[in-house]
Amino acid sequence: MSWTNIALYLWDAIFHEVRDHAFVSKKEDDAGELVKRAEFIYDHIPENCIPKDLLPRKETRAKPQQLIFPDLQSKIQGFPMGADQLRQFTFSGILGDECAFWEEAQKFYSAAYPTIEGGGRMTLISSRSPGFFQRLVYDQLDNTDHIDESQTPPKLLPFKDDSVIIWHNPKNKFCIFDVHYTANPRKRDPSFRDAVKASMPIKDFMVEYERNWEAFDGKPVFEDYDKARHESKFQLQPHLGLPLLLGWDFGLTPACIVAQLRGDQLFILREFVAAHASIEKFAPAVMNEVMTLWPEWHDHRRDFRHYIDPAGLQQAQTDSRTCAGVMSQCGLKNIFPGPIDWESRRKSVEHFLRKHMKEGPALQVYAPDCPKLTKGFAGAYRYPEKYQQIEPGKPRPLKDEYSHPHDALQYLASGAVALLKKTGTLGKIREPYYSITEADDGVGPRAQELGGRHG
Repeated sequence: MSWTNIALYLWDAIFHEVRDHAFVSKKEDDAGELVKRAEFIYDHIPENCIPKDLLPRKETRAKPQQLIFPDLQSKIQGFPMGADQLRQFTFSGILGDECAFWEEAQKFYSAAYPTIEGGGRMTLISSRSPGFFQRLVYDQLDNTDHIDESQTPPKLLPFKDDSVIIWHNPKNKFCIFDVHYTANPRKRDPSFRDAVKASMPIKDFMVEYERNWEAFDGKPVFEDYDKARHESKFQLQPHLGLPLLLGWDFGLTPACIVAQLRGDQLFILREFVAAHASIEKFAPAVMNEVMTLWPEWHDHRRDFRHYIDPAGLQQAQTDSRTCAGVMSQCGLKNIFPGPIDWESRRKSVEHFLRKHMKEGPALQVYAPDCPKLTKGFAGAYRYPEKYQQIEPGKPRPLKDEYSHPHDALQYLASGAVALLKKTGTLGKIREPYYSITEADDGVGPRAQELGGRHG
């Protein structure tokens, strides 16, 4: 993209009069290299395409690097990024390279905006990185929280696949080209991805090669997560006749994940996370919100199944009550402890991530309703950077704001897998409903398969 757009800006400078273009990069030397690329292209235009005598005369200057066409009064000049570098100029065009990594990208954009208002153009190229560039791409300059990618206009797909995606932003007027490395036919073979992935840290690979806006140090726990496959473009709603499954993680940052099992598919509907909240306050608040969102689910015994951190069955040293007991006192029924073994919980989530049916992926989630969970899937839920040297036989992810909702999901997924194991498959049963019997399914009282509530 850099070379292509440099060639386009060069074309504009050598075929039109009074063109003044700025090539901007993080440092002045880097910006100078962009100008030198334009000169390289100019020097290597084949004679059979454009004879040298028909090209405008050029001059070059250094510090700052400039490529000048004096007979046309056109030039290309390199600038370092910065808030005030371009304020005194009005350019025909501005080309910014790797601008997602500029420290003052937003100030640069504000200072350079008069160029666009005056009829000029701005082209910004970069690998993914969260921040101002991401908000610019998704036309959400005023949004400093979770970027909702579903709010982008309809996408145009010039290829049969999504290796190149194009859309137009209605507010900031940018035309967005989202180019994946598979747009190059020579890089579509899985062996290319495997070779590149093995040659660099996973964080660098996710930023440079995949459609991830934020990558973290350390190995991701769920490498099978695919944003394009597992994230729904539309808000997910529960189906009437099926219970809601809730996974709970306790502690100083309690979390709850709400999902629904439909056949063999797990639809994650909502996440709830609190800071420094007790279970006495957190559990009722979550249930009030859930029953407000979906009022058809109101019977605690019939409409909900809760899968909790097994530590919630233990009494605290300063309090004889348990978290499970507190939840029960709040009116919650059907409370089952999740597995103690972390590896089995992780594999339960992997079961849904890896499975794909004709209806679609076995796990689906709507990112705006589950921001921490989806960011965790994308790499924030990760092992320590040197986990292999620390505990090679017992890898454990970092404990942070992303681990709590993922722990809650693991308890829930373990319960869902237990249900699937009992029934063999739910795909053959139309609108199943689970009721509680005295039997045991491995995580608590057994769920017996009954007909749907509606017949």
